[in-house]
Amino acid sequence: MKLLFFGLAFFFSQFLAAQTGAKKFISAADTKFSYIGRFDFSKVKQPAFMYSGSAIKTVFSGTSVEMEMKDDSLRNFFTIIIDDSVFKLKTDKPAGIYLLAKNLANKKHTLQIIRRTEWHGGDNHFVGLYLDETGSLFKPAISKRSIEFIGDSYTCGYGNEGASKEEHFTYETENNYLSYGAITARALQAEYIGICRSGIGIYQGYGGNPKFAMPDFYDELTNANKMGWNFAVHQPGMVVIDLSGNDFSAAVDSVKFTTAYLNFLKRVRKNYPHSTIVCAAGPSGGGEQFSIQKNYVQAVVNAFTKDDKAVYYFAFSPFQMNGSDWHPNVAEHKNMAAELIPFLKTLLK
Repeated sequence: MKLLFFGLAFFFSQFLAAQTGAKKFISAADTKFSYIGRFDFSKVKQPAFMYSGSAIKTVFSGTSVEMEMKDDSLRNFFTIIIDDSVFKLKTDKPAGIYLLAKNLANKKHTLQIIRRTEWHGGDNHFVGLYLDETGSLFKPAISKRSIEFIGDSYTCGYGNEGASKEEHFTYETENNYLSYGAITARALQAEYIGICRSGIGIYQGYGGNPKFAMPDFYDELTNANKMGWNFAVHQPGMVVIDLSGNDFSAAVDSVKFTTAYLNFLKRVRKNYPHSTIVCAAGPSGGGEQFSIQKNYVQAVVNAFTKDDKAVYYFAFSPFQMNGSDWHPNVAEHKNMAAELIPFLKTLLK
């Protein structure tokens, strides 16, 4: 009778698993995940991140995939790419499991999980994936080339999916995946790294705020963990700095601006001794103020290149912006990328 009981129990458990679609859990600590950007691994099974464009990449086999993700604010959106399919996902649960795909062909599939929204949306914590019971994880192909973009709202992709310049920002209309930097990196077959905050400047933030300057925030890892980022973890081949627009939203002290920019350049060079650095100006609607801004940035580059020839100046063409709150929309980000790509391509040789 005992053998019969155990036999029936085993049969029932197998039948139940088949009916409920039992899953295999793959922890975020698995080495077959590749993490692109700044991630806090102090909790190795729940790496945390906050920056726009932070990406998790892998390859999985099977017919379905689910993601477990924690979210501090329930305001963040992600671009999910499975093979050639791209869609948007909101992480709207403090600790949620999200179905990413089902009824796939039973073979290998590429997966990318990319944060669209910026740092003030709070931290995300990736927990892992659920695959078919027979599914497996494989290491993805990662480009040896990477570009780090250091910037403000333009780099974040603030409001680029907004309907008009009169429409105010929402998290849903911010899409870093379609920002000029991310588009440029993909075109150059490089991994994208974004270190950006809307409203930030080189020595003062939007409206002249002296407490919101990139030199004071550049080393930060996540909202919850302010410990300094270890720059030895990854050395990008190229760095694009696109800061100064917010500085010029108020009166600018030329000495303070150029001194702060030069000192920040020295920090970036110390962190990345072999990277090519590009200092960009714009975008802007044009006018005298933009001419002054360009002159200041170019003066900084000219002073720096007396001793460092791997630093370059680039200026975007002026244009009127039609995304939320007078920011570039997706089409305008594509135009910006179209200007930047050939310039960087020449530098990358």
